[in-house]
Amino acid sequence: MNDNDNELQIMRDQLQNLKGTLADLNEVPQSDSKALLDNVSGNLEEVQDTSIGRSFRVGWGPNGRFVRRSKKNVRPIYTSFIPRMSRISRASQRDIVKFHQVLIVSEEDMHTKERINKSLELIFERTTFDQEDETPYVNETGLTFMDLISNFDTKTIDEHENLTWKLCHALWDDIQLLNEHYDKEIKDYRKARISKWFQITNELRMADHLKLSGYSDDNTDLIFAYLTSKQISKASLTAIKNRDFHLASLISQLYGNDYVKECMKNQLDHWKETGISNLVSPNYSKFFELLSGNVFVTTKGLDWRTTISMHMWYGCSLNDPFDEALASYEKARKASEDITKPFVWYNQPFSVDDNDHWAYLDSDKQIFDLHYHLMKLSMDATYSLEDALLPRANHVAPLDYRVTWILHYMIARVLRIRDFSSDGVTVDQITLKFIFELETLGIWQWAVFIAMFINESDVRKNVLNELLNRYVHQIPKEKVENFRNFAIKTMRLKEEWFSEAQEIFSKYKEVPGRKRKFSF
Repeated sequence: MNDNDNELQIMRDQLQNLKGTLADLNEVPQSDSKALLDNVSGNLEEVQDTSIGRSFRVGWGPNGRFVRRSKKNVRPIYTSFIPRMSRISRASQRDIVKFHQVLIVSEEDMHTKERINKSLELIFERTTFDQEDETPYVNETGLTFMDLISNFDTKTIDEHENLTWKLCHALWDDIQLLNEHYDKEIKDYRKARISKWFQITNELRMADHLKLSGYSDDNTDLIFAYLTSKQISKASLTAIKNRDFHLASLISQLYGNDYVKECMKNQLDHWKETGISNLVSPNYSKFFELLSGNVFVTTKGLDWRTTISMHMWYGCSLNDPFDEALASYEKARKASEDITKPFVWYNQPFSVDDNDHWAYLDSDKQIFDLHYHLMKLSMDATYSLEDALLPRANHVAPLDYRVTWILHYMIARVLRIRDFSSDGVTVDQITLKFIFELETLGIWQWAVFIAMFINESDVRKNVLNELLNRYVHQIPKEKVENFRNFAIKTMRLKEEWFSEAQEIFSKYKEVPGRKRKFSF
């Protein structure tokens, strides 16, 4: 009997002694514990390398790689850790390990690196570098959301992200006016920007709204669909083509006319008292309710953005700020189940295409959409930035921190509007997660740049050193000198950090058994 067999026998005896003890535990029934221990014993008989048989911990490596224990492989596997089959019994195979790569985004997304490169190139161009206690850091310079909008094309980013930057532009980018006493003008202009954003957003969903309501013979559904995106002229023209001149004249007076609202409200009250309202078709009732300013009874099943915007256009007075419309929506959605909640875009109940394959990510319906959070941030000084910048509020990839990091950079560091609370998620945690994403995607040069945004100088120094230690050897030999000069002179990295990284890697290459080829 060899040493391995002796050790296996000792372990079997120990397991037998443990069976009685485990069976007495309330949490584990005796039958289950026996099955568990028998299974473990059986596995031990098949495992030649008892060190692996006893335990195996998941190991993490650079670039988002991790290793786990796999099922037995029926083919011989020869590595530096496993002897050839001639040295071991052929009666059983060893357990081997498998290497996996963390997926930041879907493998079908072909524009991930392009989005990151475009985003960070823009920020890099507007950034200056300095040193503090011999540790480099960055100084933020002027950048606007309009710069981000101009930086992307619609093929690179999806519709939701494109609308995100446009909404941020409407909410926060500067408004240049000549009048010195411009508080009211600023609010009106800001409201006009937000209104335009809603028009663009709602127009993209007109087809969905039509499919939800169906197509009527008198085109009233088409007329209402036009009104969801404030296309009042098109709605009136459609009514005229339908020879409904009375409706066309009423629709033309829809936007912001308080006198018309009051008159129509009185008319509706009279019809309800006399029972005439029962004779009015549902489609026409929606128009009359809109004219009276009672918007929320007409928006059942519509997107939450459509609900807010229609109330701003047809329910509020012309002089009311956007805050009023948002506050009214908040009150209405909490009071009625008919008002669509601002759930994240991939979990919207109004979708007509059954595109719900991402809904499981928010099965409890707890995640609100990023656009809603941004609106609340702009209106409520106490609203939590932590809740607003969760990656899952923006897209289906919870490890993709690009948009989260850029939004925080703009809101907290460039515009200085809001920052994380002291007892919540820290800025450095967001930055470190973004660095992990960049490493995993294989663009470590950008990870070095992002590491310079870490607030804590000691952490910043350590992370920069770790990145150099891990990746400097990957630079092609002909580009080493250029990268070194750029990093030292422009980014203010210390020269000795490169020397230390190269020295560490040289020692790594000298370890016996290393057969990997390196750049230098």
